[in-house]
Amino acid sequence: MRNIAFPAMLVALISLGNVFGQTTSKREPPKGSLTSGTIDSQFIYLYAISKTQDGIEHVRQANLEQIRKNVSDTIKALTKQITDLKAKENGQQAAVDAMTDSLSQARNDLQIVQREKDSFSFLGISLQKSTYSLIMWGLVLLLAIALTFYIYRYNQSHVVTNDTKKAIEELQEEFDQHRKKAMEKEQKLKRQLQDELNKRLG
Repeated sequence: MRNIAFPAMLVALISLGNVFGQTTSKREPPKGSLTSGTIDSQFIYLYAISKTQDGIEHVRQANLEQIRKNVSDTIKALTKQITDLKAKENGQQAAVDAMTDSLSQARNDLQIVQREKDSFSFLGISLQKSTYSLIMWGLVLLLAIALTFYIYRYNQSHVVTNDTKKAIEELQEEFDQHRKKAMEKEQKLKRQLQDELNKRLG
């Protein structure tokens, strides 16, 4: 902590000297505070409230002590921020390492599962994945051929059924016409017979 505070105090004193070294012909009413604002604004305010005598700036010891305390508090706060950021970075690095380990384990598990998938037992027979795929695709092709044959036979039987229905309808129509003609002929013969009977009886 002392190694960090010394350079910061040195920079602060140099800044104070630079502020004091500026020559102004007329001072404005002091603005600011020694207890709030940035360190730079506090130095400007300190310069504004200091007294000049024989070209020398006289600063009250209490004000200078306040500035020193403010610089020290700022350094402590920044040091704490740096420590927190480092702790956060270490935590994030630990999380990244854990995720990397998990990813490596997952890859190993995937390789093991892949090897197990490439060779497995089917109906008590150890088969390679390629052989199993070939058998499955063969079964699918066989079922597709059977389905195609079934559809073909169904369509053929459907055509035969339609032709049979059409032939039956034609036969039914011919039979109806024949029956109609037979009935007409029978009625005609009955009339002729009745006429003959009437002539004989008349």
